Amino acid sequence: MTEAGAITARTAVVFLLATWPRRILLALLLLVPVIVGAVGGFGKAEPPPREVAPDVVTDTGAYLVVPRYYFVSDQVDTYGLADGERWVGAVAQITNQGTEPISVTFSDETFVLPDTVPNENSRFPYEVLRLDTGSSLSEAQPGLTYEVALLWRTTGLEDAPPELTLTMNRTWWTEWSIEEGYFTWRATADSYDVTLPLGELPDQIRQEEDE
Repeated sequence: MTEAGAITARTAVVFLLATWPRRILLALLLLVPVIVGAVGGFGKAEPPPREVAPDVVTDTGAYLVVPRYYFVSDQVDTYGLADGERWVGAVAQITNQGTEPISVTFSDETFVLPDTVPNENSRFPYEVLRLDTGSSLSEAQPGLTYEVALLWRTTGLEDAPPELTLTMNRTWWTEWSIEEGYFTWRATADSYDVTLPLGELPDQIRQEEDE
């Protein structure tokens, strides 16, 4: 039983619908959640990157990664540098956790260079070299582990800082809409930041000096 003088929800709605101005007010009140939701006001904010340490295994989805250190050099034994450019490389161990090969420099969105490093081409690696053979790693095979140097071209880092933060995106095996039935690893909103110490260019990929 409703107490005398109590305002029920039904009473409030009847009151609001009693005149046209009140109906307009009610319509606006009902639209507020729709508008706010449409502009993302009720959406979840992207989680901040989680900090991980060098030389620790990190599960990124596509890979198990052991990030080690970074280097800056124009003496890497590969092609692609223009005048005034140098390579910034991240040395890491990667293991393909999936059941399909991963095109490391084409469809991979795991490793991201920080925005503070000038890079006109892509935030993702331009080249990936194997440290055991010195050759390019075009595809990481399922279940195999590689020691690699992830390479980006840059016009910056003339004076390389003692540390550089690399982002590793958490990826998800998902269907690529451009081609039906084609799956690939795509970055999610989750990511990891690893602060890499400055190291030396690995000898295995050092360009031989001309005699």
